[in-house]
Amino acid sequence: MAMSRITHDQRERIVLADVEKSFPNFAGQTTPWVKVPDGQDPPDFTSTDSHGVIGLELVEWLDGDQMGPAKTRESQREQILRILTPDWEKEYQPKNFRGAFPTLIGTQRVSRRDELPLRRQFYAYSAEVDRNWSADPEHWGNSYHQTEFSGYPLLTKYFSAINYIGGAPHGSCWIGEDGDGGAFDQFAPVETLKNALDSKLAAYATTEKQAHLKAHNLAELDLLVHGGFNVYRYNTPAGPTLEEISRLGAEFYATHPLRDTFNRAWFFHSLDTADSLNQELGFPPGYGRVRWLAQLWPDFRIYPGSIGS
Repeated sequence: MAMSRITHDQRERIVLADVEKSFPNFAGQTTPWVKVPDGQDPPDFTSTDSHGVIGLELVEWLDGDQMGPAKTRESQREQILRILTPDWEKEYQPKNFRGAFPTLIGTQRVSRRDELPLRRQFYAYSAEVDRNWSADPEHWGNSYHQTEFSGYPLLTKYFSAINYIGGAPHGSCWIGEDGDGGAFDQFAPVETLKNALDSKLAAYATTEKQAHLKAHNLAELDLLVHGGFNVYRYNTPAGPTLEEISRLGAEFYATHPLRDTFNRAWFFHSLDTADSLNQELGFPPGYGRVRWLAQLWPDFRIYPGSIGS
């Protein structure tokens, strides 16, 4: 039975619980955050401090234009794993490499009639690569990026490359998925943060929104920009450090003409690790874990306990 997707409200509750677990009472509130019922928001949550009611609005740090194509590529990779990995233990087992990561051409999808023959050609070619690993100078070193598949027409038809990673087999399935590659704008994550800030500032500065918020008798209105797995999975794969992104976001906010719309603004990013993968790759448990909180406005500071690159 398929699991139901979490709702937007459920996701926001999870995000806020995550922030508070790592950075308790990050806003200085004296009561728990309460979700504002549908139809009565914004804000998304309210709490109180010594001055009165705090309103908190959330927005995700995510580039939707990147997310669509990335989801298409993810679907492609899932199809390849569905074709190649079932009963992998019964197929050829390499001795000289521990991983093979195929990449599909463009937006290519494998036709049903080609699935089984493609699988057969993939295992046959991988066996050939394995047998020639020591003899072929191209295989010297720890990896081999193959882009030509002479004698294997379906590999040529569907794959732009297969990346073989050398080393002793680890006992788990040796067929993986190649992540997104190619050229990218390293400052796209910064622009994504700026766009998230700008969209909320523009929306909440309107007369209509201000009148609605006034009815909640707020002592202050705050903004939390949050990121997590979706950013990692579907947006630009690398860029400035989180400290640089935070600092540039704070500089953008401080010069925005609508900056007084929110009393305080934060940038939160959270990512857990896959320790089973860390073990396979030789990394210690917890490697890659991110819990990052920076206040962008009215003054810039990184919260103690923040971890991340």
